[in-house]
Parts: sequence; C-alpha cells; structure tokens
Amino acid sequence: MTNNILDVLTYMFDYLFEEAEQDSTHEIDDTELRAHLSDIGFDTMHIDKVLSWLENITTIQDGKIKPFKTTYQAGMRIYTESEKIKLSTKSRGFLLFMENIGQLDANQREMIIDQIMSLGDASISLEDLKWVVMMVLGNSVDGETSAQWLESIVFLDDNHTIQ
Repeated sequence: MTNNILDVLTYMFDYLFEEAEQDSTHEIDDTELRAHLSDIGFDTMHIDKVLSWLENITTIQDGKIKPFKTTYQAGMRIYTESEKIKLSTKSRGFLLFMENIGQLDANQREMIIDQIMSLGDASISLEDLKWVVMMVLGNSVDGETSAQWLESIVFLDDNHTIQ
C-alpha cells in the first residue's frame, strides 16, 4: 500500500463517509480512527501527520491564523518556484478557475496552497489537488458551498469542462 498523506486522507474520508451512512448517530473519536487506520496498514507517522494537517485547516478556519489578507479583489497570484514544482500548470489553472467562478476567494486559495505545500510529496496531481480543495472548502466558514457541488468537482474527470 502506498503510504503518503493524501492516501491516508482520502481513505479516511471514504471510511468516515461510509460509517456515517451506516450509522449517523455513531461518532468516531480520534483513538478509534487511529486504530482503524493503523489496522489497515497506514503507519503511525502518516496518521499523525494527517490528523495534524486536518487540525491546521481547522485552526485556519477558526480565524486563529490568517494566511493571507487582501482588500484588493483583482490581484494576481505569483507562484514561487517550489510552488510551481508542487502544483502543475493544470493545477494552478484549476485554482484560478475556481476563483474566477466565485467558488474560492484569496484566503481560501492561500489555505489550499499552504496545505498542499505542507504535504511531503514532490508534486501533487490535479486529482489530489481537487481532494484538498474539497477538504478546505468543505470545512470553510467563509462561504456556503454545497457538498454535492464539491463532489462534482473532485470526481470530474479531466476530459470534461465545468459549465
């Protein structure tokens, strides 16, 4: 089993969604989640990183950390060399597209980029970026985003265009 942070994250969300569909009254605590992830083969270091990564999103969303503040709405994002390595042209285009259609603001974009940069992988696929976007926007308090719309973004294949 590949064992990077995004693998653990995507498996964890699938597992939590399945569990919620089966029994919406049962809440899974961190200990139970850690045990389950460990039992299926994820190592403790990656599990800890995932939970820390998710806690970081919550901290940012709670307003305790502001990664980016702007009063100018029509700015341009200049990516650093390390960000260009991690995020392909297609991925950067996807973030721009999300901003242009009003589903992502500058703060959310910076949260997403910050979370992507904190992952250990050398580069992130567009599919993985979409998962991160869904996780950040799904936990966002800044705006109303429908879960169904977010899922349509994540599961949209690269050969289709969003209208």
